[in-house]
Parts: sequence; structure tokens; C-alpha cells
Amino acid sequence: MNNTWIVFSLSLPARLQSLRVKALRRMAAIGAVPLKNSLHLLPDLPGCREHLGWLSQEIEAGGGEAVLLTCSDLGGLSDDAAKQLFRQVRDAEYADVEAEATRFALQLSASPEDLAVHRDTRTFLRKAERRLAAIQELDFFPSGRGEVLRVALDALAGVLDGGEVDAGTPHCRMQDFAGRIWVTREHPYIDRLSSFWLVRRRIDEHAAIRFIPANAELPQGPEFVSFDMTGADFTHRGEMVTFEAIAADFGIRDVAVRRLMGIVKAIDLADALLEGGGEDGGLPAEARAVKDVLDGLIKISRDDAELLERAMLLFDALEASYTPTYGE
Repeated sequence: MNNTWIVFSLSLPARLQSLRVKALRRMAAIGAVPLKNSLHLLPDLPGCREHLGWLSQEIEAGGGEAVLLTCSDLGGLSDDAAKQLFRQVRDAEYADVEAEATRFALQLSASPEDLAVHRDTRTFLRKAERRLAAIQELDFFPSGRGEVLRVALDALAGVLDGGEVDAGTPHCRMQDFAGRIWVTREHPYIDRLSSFWLVRRRIDEHAAIRFIPANAELPQGPEFVSFDMTGADFTHRGEMVTFEAIAADFGIRDVAVRRLMGIVKAIDLADALLEGGGEDGGLPAEARAVKDVLDGLIKISRDDAELLERAMLLFDALEASYTPTYGE
């Protein structure tokens, strides 16, 4: 089913340049994206229509002309291509904030005792939270980049507060899961691979894994723990992917895990969109790089066990990259 769109056109004489600038700023502020020949696009949502209605009145009162059309067919532009226009704008805004977060994280790593750096970072975090909320309000077709920024800001807050973010009281005790076999579907991808990495590196370094066909019954018994399957002990919960659910239930919230969380979620969301017949919406560069490496590992691995072994090394390397080091 096609989306319904609002196409907005304005025409202003050259003498009304200040009104043109004001109108363009207003359209950007409500999330409109330019098409061509003074045409701008928005999804047909009540809030968008109301904003454009008021803007049309201002333009016409100022001596210009405004036309607002609703349509479900954008001619040569597909719905997916139109959505990508919005994602590109929003993702660029997320990327700008994330770049600043990275800069402050590097400053904290280089000067962990510098009170001025701590003060500036806290000021940035307050502004970044407001900026994130403002971008998300206009993120009509999320690509997952907002989730990546959310995790990056949480990770920065964790570094600022000593390396960890308070996750509340964990629901599960690690000692209760020692020596158990973790069961999941065969042919694992990002969420299952990263989830077992999390188990091995944070919960039980000797944990075993068993891959079973998608239609097989779950093994029963206290020695088994199932994950990332329908009816599993640990799986998607609400908007949380399995990696997130395991981290939350065991209270695992260190900086590297929170950084990985955003990447896993972005790739998993893109994968789900592709399975549903859509497009991945343009992954953030970091998530795209991880996905490309993982796709390559799948091609060169003979079986699930070999893939897991190689994926463990990939996540180990990412963890090392994301873990702050002080005094270097």
C-alpha cells in the first residue's frame, strides 16, 4: 500500500526574498524535504498539514502564492525513494551530533581528570539530549540511526560517570546460568551471534551453544537456555532486540556493550525491513561496515560453528575499539 504525501509549492517574487528565506526555514523546521522546482515533500500527517496550512496563509498574506496537494503517486519517485530522502536528512543530523559525542569521548579518554572537560561534556550532553529529541520528532521514517546516537550518548554519559551507566537491579544472576547450553536457531545473524558473544564475554566464559532448525522443538531441561527464538527464554521484547534484552536482564551496561547495542539494533532493523520486502533505509556508516564484514564472514565460513568463531573475534575487536583507555 502506497503512502499518502503532501506536495507543497511556493512562488514568491524576487522582492520578497526575506519571506522566501523565512518560508524555507519553516519548512525545514517541520521536516519537509525539497524535491525540485520549488516543490517540497512531507508525509500526509495531521501535524504536517496544519503547519503547512499556516505557512500557506503567511505566504499569501505577504504577497506570494502557495499550493498544497495531497497525492499517493509521486510520478517517477517510488515511496521507498521518497522515504530515503527523509532518512538522508535526519541521518545527517544524527551523524553531526554523534561526531560531537565522539569528540568529547576522545577528550575524556585523553584527559580523564580534567574538570573543564567534564563540565563541557555535561553541557554538551544536555544540549545533545534536546537535539536528539528534536530530530526524532521529525524522523518520520527511522533508519535506526537515532538508536545508534541514543546508545552513543548513553555511552558518553557512562564514561563521564566512571565507565558504566546505572541499569537498575538486574533480573538474572550470572551464577545461575553457569555451565548451561544456550540454544538458538541455525544460520545465525547479527542478533544471535552478538548475543552469544555477550553470554561468553560477560555471563559464562564456558557457555556452550547448540543450533537447531527453525521448526524444531526447544530442548527441555534445566541445562538449556534458549535465545532469539519464538518462545525463548531471552528474545525480542517490545522494541528491544535479543542482545538488548540479555544485557538488561543481567545488568550489563558497560561502555562497549552499549556501543555495540546500537550497531546490533540498526543492522537487525535493516535486516527485518529487507525480509519484509522493503529497503534498509541506509545504515549508519559504522553499522554498514560491521554488516559488510559479517556478510563476508558468512560467505567464507563452512558452517555455523566456524561463523560463530569468526564472529566472536569480530565482536572482540569492536569491544577493544570501543573501550576507553586512560593515560595513553
